Amino acid sequence: MSREGGRVFVGRLPPRANDRDLEKFFKGFGRINDINLKQGFAFVEFDDARDADDAVYELNHKELLGERVSVEHAHPSRGGGGGGGRGFRDRSPRRDRYPPYNTEYRLIVENLSTRAGWQDLKDYMRQAGEVTFTQCHKDRVGEGVCDFSNESDMLYALKKLDGTELFGKRIRLVEVHYLYLLEHC
Repeated sequence: MSREGGRVFVGRLPPRANDRDLEKFFKGFGRINDINLKQGFAFVEFDDARDADDAVYELNHKELLGERVSVEHAHPSRGGGGGGGRGFRDRSPRRDRYPPYNTEYRLIVENLSTRAGWQDLKDYMRQAGEVTFTQCHKDRVGEGVCDFSNESDMLYALKKLDGTELFGKRIRLVEVHYLYLLEHC
């Protein structure tokens, strides 16, 4: 189910930053295939593009070695040669390529272990399809949410993963019915 890898650009790096610092910074966001470190910036290649998406979403404008860095999608320049220096441009996320994070295809995850974080839940739910967003223990301890990019993936997760174990606890999945919420809120 793995897609082609994803490459991110890390800007405003402190001069003393090294490969190990970047590995620690991106720990928990998936397998890194390559780090290309330059003076003041770097490119980090993930094995899975979804992990690159998560890193951009969570780490952009976070601190690394006391400096606030930028983490953006790196896109190869189009067309041949000429002027660009680094060979990359247009590093902003392309909205037509990446699905929205919050969708109408949401499941509530009940009986969630307190050891489970958003990344654990996202990795677990990816067995069923494309997950766009997860959150754990925000509104209620032991409860999380998981959004899917489409209805068929959400329904497959409901069928396949309801009643399975995550961190030793049997989770219960409940479909959110948005029409009900709109009518009763």
